[in-house]
Amino acid sequence: MARIDFVTGAPERYMPLVDRLSVLPDRLARVLAGRSRADLQREPAEGEWSPARVAAHMVSYARHNHGFIFNMSWMTEPTRQPWDEEAEVTSEGWGRLDAAGLVEAFEAELRKTIDVLVETPDASWGRSGTIPNRGRRSLRQQVAAHADHLDEHIAQLEAMLG
Repeated sequence: MARIDFVTGAPERYMPLVDRLSVLPDRLARVLAGRSRADLQREPAEGEWSPARVAAHMVSYARHNHGFIFNMSWMTEPTRQPWDEEAEVTSEGWGRLDAAGLVEAFEAELRKTIDVLVETPDASWGRSGTIPNRGRRSLRQQVAAHADHLDEHIAQLEAMLG
């Protein structure tokens, strides 16, 4: 049986998923610590991204998944909307940031999602939404996939910068 804090209505059963998201900015900070802007923007292998571009993708992904996760927690059957990530990364200047700036931008975007999820009652974690070409997911599945995706990119950055 799901447990809920009856004073606040906050989730208890799904807090491990929220905790997974909450540690990601610190993990990214450790991976990028001491890296120069040149290290982050070094020319990637053909068909790959520079470390700065990978981190910029993480910021954009966190921003747009926040919108989708927010909608899933409040709407009936929302659909994640596509976005032009390349244009957004360019217009926001994320690919030109230093390590501290990338971590700050990532943390700011991810914090919005964490703030929503800590107030989302356990009963709402079964609400669903659709990602075009990927199908229907529950809020729980989406948050887990969100954390998995960001974990994969942190591992990618570790390998690139290791």
